[in-house]
Amino acid sequence: MRRRRLFWQLFAAYSLIVGLVLLVVYTVTATTVRKTQVELFSTQIQARAALAREYVRALPDSLIDRACKTLGGSSGTRITVVDPRGTVVGDSDADPSSMENHSDRPEIVGALRGEPSVSVRASGTLRRSMIYATLPIEDSQGVRAVVRAALPFEVVEQSVRDLNGRFAAIAVATAVLLGLLSLGVASRIKAPLARLAESAKAFAQGELRHRVPFTGLTEIDELARSLGDVADQLGERIAIITQERNEREAVLTSMTEGVLSVDSSERVVWMNEACGRIVGVPPERAVGRTIQEAIRNSDLHALVRRALTSVEPVEADLTMLGNSDRYLQAHGAVLRDPQGMRVGAVVVLNDVTRLRRLEQIRRDFVSNVSHELKTPIAAIQGAAETLIEGAMATPCDAATFLDIITRQASRLDAVIRDLLMLSRIEEDEDRAIALTEAPLEAVIGGAVQTCASKAADKRVSVEVACPASIRARINGPLLETAVVNLLDNAITYSEVGGAVVLKVDRNHEVVITVEDHGCGIEPRHLSRIFERFYRVDKARSRTLGGTGLGLAIVKHIIHAHAGSVTVESTPGVGSTFQIHLPLP
Repeated sequence: MRRRRLFWQLFAAYSLIVGLVLLVVYTVTATTVRKTQVELFSTQIQARAALAREYVRALPDSLIDRACKTLGGSSGTRITVVDPRGTVVGDSDADPSSMENHSDRPEIVGALRGEPSVSVRASGTLRRSMIYATLPIEDSQGVRAVVRAALPFEVVEQSVRDLNGRFAAIAVATAVLLGLLSLGVASRIKAPLARLAESAKAFAQGELRHRVPFTGLTEIDELARSLGDVADQLGERIAIITQERNEREAVLTSMTEGVLSVDSSERVVWMNEACGRIVGVPPERAVGRTIQEAIRNSDLHALVRRALTSVEPVEADLTMLGNSDRYLQAHGAVLRDPQGMRVGAVVVLNDVTRLRRLEQIRRDFVSNVSHELKTPIAAIQGAAETLIEGAMATPCDAATFLDIITRQASRLDAVIRDLLMLSRIEEDEDRAIALTEAPLEAVIGGAVQTCASKAADKRVSVEVACPASIRARINGPLLETAVVNLLDNAITYSEVGGAVVLKVDRNHEVVITVEDHGCGIEPRHLSRIFERFYRVDKARSRTLGGTGLGLAIVKHIIHAHAGSVTVESTPGVGSTFQIHLPLP
């Protein structure tokens, strides 16, 4: 549909109305002017005919023609006198003898009956349109003659044209004036409407505090006031909706659970950041795509389809495969519009990977601690039963079994001691252990001294590099225990005659490094070696006398210092453990 501006529609309508009114006025005026002019000339010519009649009434026929020419020349009017037989007796413009009989002329016929008349017709003599007025000259015997006065009708027409020209000029001037007036009226209407349109655009762009200026026109001011009220109400509703949306988004964004919504076509409509982290897809890349395109997990696809078709909420356990598998609990429910129609579904994903891993660690811990305790207890029980059954009678056998009981009891004591230490460290970690800024040189020296005997037995050299100026906020005894455990492991897994490096560096943090050149650790074990009782090589670890709790103790001690511990290892090359402590 073709769009037209209101301004031009108003202007065109006003112009059309003005034109029609002026056309009607001009037509009526022109008709009235013509009629008035004809009547005016009729009156004038009748007056001249009456004057001529009085002039020639008493003249003999021989003097009438001369009198007509005299009167016609002085008045500019054609004067003609006709006798009752229609013979022209005198004429101001022609020779009467050459003129035809006028008894059939309409104005003559009426005058011969004694009736004055006026007519407009073409003159047979002059060959032009004339206006005639006739008066009878009567005596005692009746109509003696007829006096006719005539003027060219062009005079009337010219007078009418002159007046109509003036009226036309006035009409054109009036049309122009009224056109300008209608232009002003249209502009006066257009200007406030344009301001209303600009205000509406401002409202549409969110500038709801904008106000429409009043114009003094009641209807437009009412419309402006209504627009202002609409803007106020719209602003209040938008503020409420925005607040609710911000609150909802704040809640959904702060949730650790992933929230995902899809439409009825299984296309992703919204996803929070937690969901993006869980499924490994940024929300901005997923929104607008189908769930099959966005997330590669068939179990999740099946859950979404069930949620879209099911009346009741659905749930399922999912596994997201990747570099590190994620275990999820998923809950889905259908979304409905205000009319109750299904428009999509919402899925909530709860990452239970940590719980699963904790459960696995707990199971492993129970299994490991049971195994660690069962082995020495079984050995002690076996040796004791053997002694009871008669081995006590043989001093050599008795000594052997008593030695087994002693060694297994010591091993059981070590396990229990490490468990108690680990429990105490965890309690201290929860209570925030007391830390004091101190140099690390004494801690490193104490650890080296503690492990010196074991290093000497294996002929392992310990290279130490610890500048005296390096300080940190530490708990001396606990940090020394952590360094001892790392150094003891390094010596234990080094080859006879090998070397262990213990150094301390300071950059943006304090780093304690323990490096050995032993058997190394395979990459698949690195993420779990700090767990309780986790052993890379269980048989060898027990042979070497470890309890499986040393690295777990190290991890918790360093966490209590607000630090971290890392490991890099290559099988057959060696391992490097690093303790990272914050600067004081």
